[in-house]
Amino acid sequence: MRQVTQFLDEISNKSLLVVFPHPDDESVMVGGLIVTALKMGWRVSVLTLTEGEMGKIHINGKGRSSREIRREEMAAAMSRLGVADWVMWQFADGRLRQTSKWKERLAEFVRITDPGLMVSYDLSGVSGHPDHISLGLEMLRIARKTDTPLLWPSFVGWEREKMVDSRVDKYLNMPNLESELSLRESVRKWMAVFSHRSQKLSGFLGVVGWLAMFLMRKERFAKMEKSKIYRYRYVKFKL
Repeated sequence: MRQVTQFLDEISNKSLLVVFPHPDDESVMVGGLIVTALKMGWRVSVLTLTEGEMGKIHINGKGRSSREIRREEMAAAMSRLGVADWVMWQFADGRLRQTSKWKERLAEFVRITDPGLMVSYDLSGVSGHPDHISLGLEMLRIARKTDTPLLWPSFVGWEREKMVDSRVDKYLNMPNLESELSLRESVRKWMAVFSHRSQKLSGFLGVVGWLAMFLMRKERFAKMEKSKIYRYRYVKFKL
């Protein structure tokens, strides 16, 4: 499998735009890629479309709203990844499929930032979350229109079994790029991931699962093919 660093070297416009619907998506899915790109001298911008207010809070909020908590956690995660250029919009969590205002704003944001590479969810949405799929569809449209390379996080083996909802598994694209993180890079990624303390991410895979992913120190990606037809399906998802 080809190395991500080789792919990044070939792109002349060293500007990476990371777009996800919710805070924590960016760190779990592509935290290592962010660290690697910054290390290679890239400019990295991270955009989150919602404040993740529908996510259940598993800590004592001490009077803070879920929006406040998740914004503070996002700031901590970005600091640990080394990202200075990040923004969190306030579109309704869980409602991206039902609205369209964010699409026009996103297209304009891409035009202004003029990235040489974009990364987001593919049409599986990995978990099947409707926000993930809706964003995946729009990012695919933008990538084709602007001819900007687009990467999607992907998984193989037991990681795929654990991370990808079986109902959307067939829509996940097989990876053709791989990133091997150094120990330092992996530590930075997982410190960012667990900056999102309120989401109790440790309970998703369990301690053993997260430890295994940390020790493997890999991220995998599929590169969008402009002429290929990609299929998708919205599934029932409890928000």
